[in-house]
Amino acid sequence: MTNVNRFRGDLLDGRFHGLNPSFANIEMIESSSNSIHHGGTVQVRRAFRQGFTLQGGWTFGKTIDDADELVSITTYQDIDHRRGNRGPAGFDAPQKLSLMGVWDLPVLRGQAGWLEKLAGGWQLAGFIILQSVTPITVFHGAPWPRGDFNADGTNSDRPHAPAAGVRRGGWERADFLNGIFRAADFPLPAPGLNGDLGRNTFRGPGYAQADVSLSKKLPLTEKVAAQLRAEAFNAFNRVNLNNPVSDLNNNNFGRTTSTLTPRVYQFGLRVQF
Repeated sequence: MTNVNRFRGDLLDGRFHGLNPSFANIEMIESSSNSIHHGGTVQVRRAFRQGFTLQGGWTFGKTIDDADELVSITTYQDIDHRRGNRGPAGFDAPQKLSLMGVWDLPVLRGQAGWLEKLAGGWQLAGFIILQSVTPITVFHGAPWPRGDFNADGTNSDRPHAPAAGVRRGGWERADFLNGIFRAADFPLPAPGLNGDLGRNTFRGPGYAQADVSLSKKLPLTEKVAAQLRAEAFNAFNRVNLNNPVSDLNNNNFGRTTSTLTPRVYQFGLRVQF
């Protein structure tokens, strides 16, 4: 769904006209957007001795579209130039590696009676995910005349691309915290014109997380069993940074101001019958 009641240069005389001045917005639902994906997946699984199993998967590829599918209202910079919105999808991650291991601990394995039932039969599992960076779109969230450079009545327009000497990638964690860009790095287009900076042009910080669980099945009767489980999400408490603020109208532009999942512990008891 997108607002079609607009055209480039509408606000240059200080008044909103729209294609139909009787309405502010005219939202149209259509299936005119398109996307393309090229990629592949490689998976490996191996069972070792002593009850240890390891499985891994590597996904690679690229997704290109002109509107993020997870957003219900699509904001094109220019409704008459939708191809200018074409770029990497907002969720595009060129590479993703996941590893999972499960180990049936040999402690007291094979012992008879309640000793094994109480102290043996534990299972240790771990899951690791390493994912490359996701895209960032630099835009200006203010209304006309500070933002909305093409003066069509819709904000979030993009500026011009920065000069060749401005760094465009390869940032470290400290760079995201201190600021990878300055607002002055991005020239503003003349009133009534579109900026030439593409959508999702830059990339944010990468992502890595390790989860660990320890569980045990405890038979109670022939038909009833209990499962004890302790889990640690982001077990090593790695700080995964969110993408930096990409709105030129924000005082924190270029800086990351928040993080993703912190370390979380979870304990549970489940009865199966």
